Amino acid sequence: MKKSELIELLKSNKDDEDIDEILKNAEPVKALANSGLTLDAFKTKLESDAEFKSFMDSEKDKHLQKGIDTFKTNNLQKIVDEEYKKQHPEADPKDTEIAKLKKQFEDMQKEATKKELTNKALKIATEKKLPAELVDYFVGADEDTTTKNLDKLADIFSKHDEAIKTEILKDGTYKPGGQGSAKPTEDSVKGQINSIFGIKE
Repeated sequence: MKKSELIELLKSNKDDEDIDEILKNAEPVKALANSGLTLDAFKTKLESDAEFKSFMDSEKDKHLQKGIDTFKTNNLQKIVDEEYKKQHPEADPKDTEIAKLKKQFEDMQKEATKKELTNKALKIATEKKLPAELVDYFVGADEDTTTKNLDKLADIFSKHDEAIKTEILKDGTYKPGGQGSAKPTEDSVKGQINSIFGIKE
C-alpha cells in the first residue's frame, strides 16, 4: 500500500473511527493476511532464502549499530568517568599537605645525614692525611660506605707515594744526608729537586 492510498483511505473515514478496523478491511491488508504470512512462514523464508536473510541481517546490523551509538552518546562517558574516579580518587587536601610535610621532613633528614657524614669524612681524611678538597666526592649513603671509600682513596695515595719513592731511589738521585758528611747547601737541595722533577736549568 502506498502512502497516497493510505491517506485516501483515511480521508473517507470519520475522526472517531477505529483505524485498526479500517486497515483490517482494506484490500492490501486483506491480501497480506491471505498470503499466509505467519511467524512460521517468516522463519522458513529466513532459513531458505539467502537474499532475504542477507537483507534481514543488514537491517539487524543497522538497528544494533544505532543501539550502540545511542548507548555511547547517553551512557559511555558516564561509565568511563566513574571508572576513572575509582582508579584515580581525588586526593584529600589534608593527605596532600601531609605528603608535602613528609617529603620536607625526609629532605631535612637527608641533608642532616649528609652533613654528619661529611664531618666524619673530614675527620678521617685529616687522620689519613688526605686532601680535604676530595672529601665530598667520597661521601657515601651511610657511614660504612663513606669509610670504605676513604680507605680506598688512602690506599691509592699510599701506593702512588710508594711508587714515586721507589722511582727516586731507583734513579739514585737522592743521597741521604747530602754530600757525604757535609751539610746540604741550597744549591744541592735545589739540584736534587730539579732532578726529581726533570727540570733543567
